[in-house]
Amino acid sequence: MADLYHTSQPPQELWPAKASRNNGTDAEALERFKIREICEGWGCYRDAAEWNNYRSMFHSDAYITTSWKQGSIDEFIKASMEGFALGSTFMYIQHRIIGMTVDLQGNRAVSKMKVTITCRFTFEGIEVDNEADCCFFYLLEKREGKWGISFITLLFNKDKMIPVQPGKCFSIPEEEVMKYPSGYRYLAWCEAKIGRPPKMDLNAHGPEKEILYSKCKDWLDGKVVKPNLTGKDIVNI
Repeated sequence: MADLYHTSQPPQELWPAKASRNNGTDAEALERFKIREICEGWGCYRDAAEWNNYRSMFHSDAYITTSWKQGSIDEFIKASMEGFALGSTFMYIQHRIIGMTVDLQGNRAVSKMKVTITCRFTFEGIEVDNEADCCFFYLLEKREGKWGISFITLLFNKDKMIPVQPGKCFSIPEEEVMKYPSGYRYLAWCEAKIGRPPKMDLNAHGPEKEILYSKCKDWLDGKVVKPNLTGKDIVNI
């Protein structure tokens, strides 16, 4: 069987050597704390539908990329609100925040946050949970003395399905699941099943990882970065 979860060190030239991380000056540590507080709001605010608090994390031109929705921050909030309103015909999304790092370089920063996304789906009257281990990538900028998120995307490491009621399962055709990227093949199948075609280049074990690391370094170096952050194509925004 092929290695579905190949993991290797990113190329050395993509390491942001000029960035501050781990210790540094007290002033740098304070800035990293501010950034961490902002990024942790993704799960804490969004999952509770605290939309005013959630919106405060972002610059007005922020662009959001998830497996099920890509667009401006205001478009993403609208889609999330609609998702909550759809109830069991959509997916009930929650986030377990595990830990994070911050690379700080001048007025820009990149934060990587380990997360387990849990999504509850209902198929044929049976509730099932998908749990997807992933890493969120936040690209932030300090404007007029205030940090805010400019871009978010993520890479998926692995996922699984769990029955909510023991002994009551929903069968998923393996030949269909294997058509999707290895890091989130069950989540992608579920999203397609509910009519939300998944974004297909968010796999931590594919070429998109190196593409994203390159764009993160460009961001810290002050260069212009445009989505798609995990592909070579350019998204019109």
